[in-house]
Amino acid sequence: MKLPVSATTAFTHKYRDAVNQYFEEIFSRLPRNTQRAYMSDFNEFVIFCEQASLPGFNTSFENNEQCIKQYVEILCESPLAYRTIKRRLSALSKFLRIAKLPNPIIQSVYLKDFIKLALKENEKFQFSRHQAVPLTIDLLEQINDTIIPDTLLEMRDLAMINLMFDALLRADEVVRVCIQDIDKRNSALLVLTSKNDQSGKGQYRYISPSTITMIDEYISMANVDPVSGNERDSSDPRRLNKGILFRRLSNKGHALLPYDERLSGNQAVRLEYSSIYRIWKRIAVLADINENITPHSGRVGAAVSLAENGATLPEMQLAGGWRSAQMPGHYGQQAAVSKGGMAKLLKRKER
Repeated sequence: MKLPVSATTAFTHKYRDAVNQYFEEIFSRLPRNTQRAYMSDFNEFVIFCEQASLPGFNTSFENNEQCIKQYVEILCESPLAYRTIKRRLSALSKFLRIAKLPNPIIQSVYLKDFIKLALKENEKFQFSRHQAVPLTIDLLEQINDTIIPDTLLEMRDLAMINLMFDALLRADEVVRVCIQDIDKRNSALLVLTSKNDQSGKGQYRYISPSTITMIDEYISMANVDPVSGNERDSSDPRRLNKGILFRRLSNKGHALLPYDERLSGNQAVRLEYSSIYRIWKRIAVLADINENITPHSGRVGAAVSLAENGATLPEMQLAGGWRSAQMPGHYGQQAAVSKGGMAKLLKRKER
């Protein structure tokens, strides 16, 4: 396995050789989920450097230190969780060691203290007023009742939100959903890339007929030329035939961007977390939802809704693909608050 082209252009042959040797002899033996995580984390850094007009890593200690400092500042302004930011920095540190480049994450006292303070502030920020609100079944129905999609962008976003709720999908799972993963006859979705599925066999999740209908409408809209009104030719790279379901759209939101369905794995162009985050924020505005819903709101809200409607822990585990009952149990406790003794007392007192 090689680094993506965009990630190798900044390195000389010496650095590429060191990295590629590790990738060929070590990286390919790691679990596939670990491979995907490392590649995703490094590619996010490459994209940041390109957008910020930074050179990326090189032999200069000061350059690497400055790149990481600016990256940390951006990460701490993002909606990413504390542990996600820590994981991304850990991946960058590992890459620097593999490439035998100066590693200020380990060697710079200044940078280590800067990261520590920035992440500490970020942790307080994340656990205060910016906690994600669960998207329960009631909020989902409000979205579906309010939004009448008249553009491909709105149809894609609505179908994605509903699929994430039905199948309790994480953001990194929904971006990998392929058309062929949907079993319409059995109302099921095959999730092949869950972080809880180390075996790589996949997990089946239930999806409702209404969500399948939304997906069909999204595909149908994507496969029609908005200018001529005619069906797109089967060879049109903007047509949805197979492969990744939720794709990037043109600036006006009326057509999919060209996409080569023959590409797969790490070469395929997928939506990033920031794109999924913006989709949830757009949906909230359109549905007049003031709560802070984020890409994780669907998974949490679906679990809470299951608990509120009497689902057992094994049923919740199966629905969300959890290996243990710990997280479903936590959401069950969250749902039980409104039915507890204090809730009953205050309702009787009309408070």
